[in-house]
Amino acid sequence: MYTADDVSADLVAGYRDWVADLCLKFSRATGWTVRLVKGIHREGGGAARFSDDGELDRRVGVIELLLPSTVDDKTRQRANSATRMLVEMIQQVGGTWRDHQRQSAEAATLAEMGRAATSASDERAGMQVLMEGALELAGVENVSVHLIDVEQQKFVLKGEAFATEATKISSLPNRPVDVSKWDIGAFSEEPVLLTAGKDGRVEGPGWLPENTASAACVAVLGADGPLGTIWAFTRRQGPMAPSQIQVLQSVADQVGVLQVRLAVGRESRADDRVARELKGLSEYHSGERLGILPPGTGFDAVGRCRSRYEVGGDLCEMRPLSDGRTLVAVGDACGHSVQAAFVMTAVRSAMSAVLDEGDVADLSPARVVTRINRALCRVTPGHQFMTCLVGVIDTARMGFEYCNAGHPLPIVLRKGQCQELETHGMPMGISPDATYASSEFALCGDDVLALFSDGVIESMNSEQEMFGTSGVISALEACETTEPIEVVMRRIWDSCQEHGEGTAKDDTTLLLLRMEQKSIARGPHHRQLRRCDVNVPSAAEGQFSL
Repeated sequence: MYTADDVSADLVAGYRDWVADLCLKFSRATGWTVRLVKGIHREGGGAARFSDDGELDRRVGVIELLLPSTVDDKTRQRANSATRMLVEMIQQVGGTWRDHQRQSAEAATLAEMGRAATSASDERAGMQVLMEGALELAGVENVSVHLIDVEQQKFVLKGEAFATEATKISSLPNRPVDVSKWDIGAFSEEPVLLTAGKDGRVEGPGWLPENTASAACVAVLGADGPLGTIWAFTRRQGPMAPSQIQVLQSVADQVGVLQVRLAVGRESRADDRVARELKGLSEYHSGERLGILPPGTGFDAVGRCRSRYEVGGDLCEMRPLSDGRTLVAVGDACGHSVQAAFVMTAVRSAMSAVLDEGDVADLSPARVVTRINRALCRVTPGHQFMTCLVGVIDTARMGFEYCNAGHPLPIVLRKGQCQELETHGMPMGISPDATYASSEFALCGDDVLALFSDGVIESMNSEQEMFGTSGVISALEACETTEPIEVVMRRIWDSCQEHGEGTAKDDTTLLLLRMEQKSIARGPHHRQLRRCDVNVPSAAEGQFSL
């Protein structure tokens, strides 16, 4: 007969009903009373019971034959033989039924474990399903999983299942990695198997429960190495069978799958969070700050700043200083993404601090760059520098005073011809003792001043040819004087994009300024700038006549 401990109560009840119905049909066919009795039955009153030897109270029940006392011995013998044949048939069918139910139960357990490993969103719940499945399939009394923490210093108890409270492991939740030779052995060798010696004791970890007769330690492995171990023990004598070890190894694989999937999920959530934060950062901390210039500035301006990643290190700002004077700054921090954005933000903060103190009416671009350089050297290492051009456009004097700290040379377009301005010093953030100087350039009406980052000139095509300064000059000189500044911007930008075949390997910034055509009366207090000659220079000269 099949024991009630091996299957659920519903399945045992169904099996009992089937046996009871079979006994009823046998009784009707033979005339002898045969019935199924639950639990232990004590013979008496002419009854004969048929069952296997053993603990009867653990069995589904016993079949008994009830015959009248008047039945002769020959009939009684025939009835006993027939009933014994019935019991043997039920036992044979019951064995097949038991195997089928066990296989069904194991299949259901494996399916549940598979779902836990591949879809559980909670590590604790998923681990518990796997441990309970290992307990059931391996036929042991205690199973626990211990994973290595992120610092690689200790094993952390992540889940366990036990048959009874007495078999629960009473160890500390955490234990150092370097004191468990059995776990380390499982990492480098086959599963570690421990069996009780002649004295009945297992030479193993002190935290195993008392009276442990056999234990096993199986490694949990991931793609990058060991993740932890699974421990199982039993009080049944003798070593664990190969089938039990195979079950534990399969469960260890499932634990590895669960850990990898949860790690990927955590990374994905972290990536989503970082993406959201970077998006917010790009919205509120962009280097493109043209703003709205007050009326009477004396020039039109249009700028475009595109980061390769969510945030970038290009700076593009204009700040009105006083009547007719406007600060212009274009910069490019080394590196990409957050690192470059940090440098750019530090420069913007230092620039704001310089502009907020003192009299901006006499502000010198060289002084601004010098102060920013010192501030940047204090907060960043030497390899986190920034090229930058800071200038002041004075439309009352029609002049452009600027300081160039290692940035690509600005270009001035006048009467269809271009000229590059000069540079002055090293990038900001390398040496706090660096010195910078300013230069002045006389402006004329309709002059176009082009400022850009190296993302423009270093745009490269499939033949490894850069767009270069020549590309900017060609696009500028192809423009008509009467074209709106926005059209000129689009022409240069599109030419750069077409050259680079739509791929951006760096942050890209372009700022264009067009001076208004007007006559300015200069008083004696103005400094003398170089005279603006409207004559177009010859092609051979390649320079403006000033």
